Amino acid sequence: MRVPVLVLGMLVLAGCGSSGGKVTVTRSELPATVLQQSDVGPSWSQFDQGRQTQLDAHPGPRRDADRFGREEGWKARYHRRAAGNAPAVIESRTDLFDSAGGAKKDLDAYRSELEQSPPGSGGNARLLAAPTIGEGAVAAEFRQADLVFITVAWRRSNATGSVLVQGGAEGTTLDDAVALARRQDRRLARAAD
Repeated sequence: MRVPVLVLGMLVLAGCGSSGGKVTVTRSELPATVLQQSDVGPSWSQFDQGRQTQLDAHPGPRRDADRFGREEGWKARYHRRAAGNAPAVIESRTDLFDSAGGAKKDLDAYRSELEQSPPGSGGNARLLAAPTIGEGAVAAEFRQADLVFITVAWRRSNATGSVLVQGGAEGTTLDDAVALARRQDRRLARAAD
């Protein structure tokens, strides 16, 4: 009976090592997992970047900085002047968790957060068709007067990423947010490899 148990143990260990390297995003990689100036182009100016703080928290199921084993978060924000109806503000975030399970729970919490309008906002929120990004995604829009806020959030390994695009309701689309989310996801994929 010892030989089969030993062989089974070796097979399990061999299966665990077949991933081809590390499978999680680390804290040191966080700054490189949000959108960089080269991702958004020269017409955009960065006005905020760094670790997420309590001031960056949104009301709702993702407010607690320690939710689901969250370890840390990073953000980058950009704006451009004279955008007209086109996107005028971009926010890029990555949240790091101690496990892929924590990131899955965070994506579920994103879904719950995004389908609700912020209290007292006078706007309306709705989920949109989720794009194929990462290992699961959600998308939503929130309209307030002639402004629209479109968010795409997704999970990759032990991290969640999100891109929020804000602009005129007539010229800001889900495609704008998805294109930026795909650029950010390439950064997350490199970190998770």
